[in-house]
Amino acid sequence: MLDSLFSKRFLYSIAVVNLLGTAFGFYYYSDQLLSTDPLLWLFVPASPIATLLFASSIYLNANDRGLPLLDALAFVSNFKYGLWTVFCLIYYSEIFFTGNSAGLYSFMLVSHFAMAVQAFLLFKWENIGLKVLLLASGWYLFNDLIDYSFGTHTNLYTEYTFPAEVAAYSLTFLAFISGLLLIQKDALTKKLREV
Repeated sequence: MLDSLFSKRFLYSIAVVNLLGTAFGFYYYSDQLLSTDPLLWLFVPASPIATLLFASSIYLNANDRGLPLLDALAFVSNFKYGLWTVFCLIYYSEIFFTGNSAGLYSFMLVSHFAMAVQAFLLFKWENIGLKVLLLASGWYLFNDLIDYSFGTHTNLYTEYTFPAEVAAYSLTFLAFISGLLLIQKDALTKKLREV
């Protein structure tokens, strides 16, 4: 089962699905990008950038050319923005799940949850170490600061963004802790067996 999960064909399929998600994501953010200062564009399309990082990481790892920092950025961003979007869609459900938009946001709920799950595939190659995990987490903490200082976070169609902000910072820390546990999984497993 695991062999087929990490076959080149399957990994390429995952990369292609993520690239399709990236294209849709940039389309979704097009209006927000046009109304944002171009100097801040990097901070606006969080999920499409996450899936682009993931597709690149999967492709390179499938060809034995993985880049640890890219893997760490892909892990943190997919875990974080996958779950952040799920949280926001549920918390602000009265905004998103109305009328004709219910189908779109139902799809986004499922696809973003899948982003968080797929992030863990990156630990198969064991490229992510503490240093790159710290760098990636630091970058996304800075991204949170920009998002909630300059309003570059995903448009939530409400002035009350405090819950989304708390979720963003919390998920950045949770991504770091999850990654740290995965880095230490062999040592932790050994200690648990000794108990």
